[in-house]
Amino acid sequence: MRRLKMHIALSLDGYASVPGGDLSWITYDEELAQRSRMMTADADMAIFGRVTYKLMQSYWPGVPNDPDSTPGELEHARWISQSTKIAVSTTMTQADADWPETILLGADFAERLREIKRQPGGNIMGFGSPTLVNSCLAAGIVDDLFVNLIPVILGGGNLLFGPQERRGLKLVEAVPTSSGVVALHYHPQ
Repeated sequence: MRRLKMHIALSLDGYASVPGGDLSWITYDEELAQRSRMMTADADMAIFGRVTYKLMQSYWPGVPNDPDSTPGELEHARWISQSTKIAVSTTMTQADADWPETILLGADFAERLREIKRQPGGNIMGFGSPTLVNSCLAAGIVDDLFVNLIPVILGGGNLLFGPQERRGLKLVEAVPTSSGVVALHYHPQ
């Protein structure tokens, strides 16, 4: 059975994104890239909400032709190119989900993901998409939650966890990195 693994960056004051999609606040270095490679090593599917899907679709296909791309970026671009992409949105059409190998899921996404998880194959890896992370946690379908706690206070943006039901998480691992990021791994309870 496939596992659904979600990974997200989080500021110290609880924000997972800022308006406009600016990602410059996120610390990412070779140490964190290595952790990402470990997360994707057993995954053959990537899952995103609408906003993150569009950001990733506009970025990763161009990486192989960018002479400034790092080896880690090139490796991730190859992985994502070969992976089946899942876009979760109630407003996108199949024509909007035109990145090769994309499956579009709508309002019934949780049940469809349960079906996909029962199919043979590698794991499903999500990056970003705070709304999707919350929706998947609420549906009880997340197996692993990875949070990179970034040493920055944003002072505003989109909170990762807004008002919701209380939910327990079991800490699996907490790794402080040389850049000051704390890489956290939880299992939802």
